[in-house]
Amino acid sequence: MQRQSVDRKELARLAAATGAGVPQAALEPLAEYLEMLCQWNKAMNLVGPHTWQDMLTRLAVDSFYLANFLDALELPESPLCWDLGAGAGLPGIPLRMVWARGAYYMVEVREKRALFISSVLSRLQLTSTHIFRGPVEHFFQGQYYKADCILSRAFMPWRQLLDLAGPHLRPEGALVILALEPAPRELPAPWKLLRQQSYVADGHGRWFWALGAGAENARLTYDAATHQAG
Repeated sequence: MQRQSVDRKELARLAAATGAGVPQAALEPLAEYLEMLCQWNKAMNLVGPHTWQDMLTRLAVDSFYLANFLDALELPESPLCWDLGAGAGLPGIPLRMVWARGAYYMVEVREKRALFISSVLSRLQLTSTHIFRGPVEHFFQGQYYKADCILSRAFMPWRQLLDLAGPHLRPEGALVILALEPAPRELPAPWKLLRQQSYVADGHGRWFWALGAGAENARLTYDAATHQAG
């Protein structure tokens, strides 16, 4: 597979123009990732965009906005994070270039995409970043601890995601959804909106939702206990 070279100066210029706050230290690993993505994409059709410029502005830029969003959440200093349906490593791989807290597991059932992620991780050596190839249900079965943060980008409709991810999220944890629309005004109980952020990428509005269910569960438990005591 022929490798498409990423011009480092152009990358720095385009990254700055996104307004996502891409740090200088992330530019070289980002360039290597985009080069690998272009190379593999020709043979495997991993993502829609075909140039590294479009891959940056349409796909990778989300990860850098996401880093700031995650830092604004009340997560542990070293959170356990699961990225469901990781695809070609987006948002996970660019995210881990700038947000290296805790352990980060990408879960991808499609073999070619998981193989690509594995190859990228072997090359870039991102801190505590892993890939699991297989169904999400199989990944869940092998986990002893629940997650502090579960992320999803176009993995499945959000209502189904609540049912799937909820039992595997710590009571104080956050389910983070990358969306193309604002969060709904009403969520199924016991879920509530913890935080929301909008931003613009490639000329279009996008959103992060952080949803939690634990606080409401805790309140219901407290109310029940108080009622019994009375």
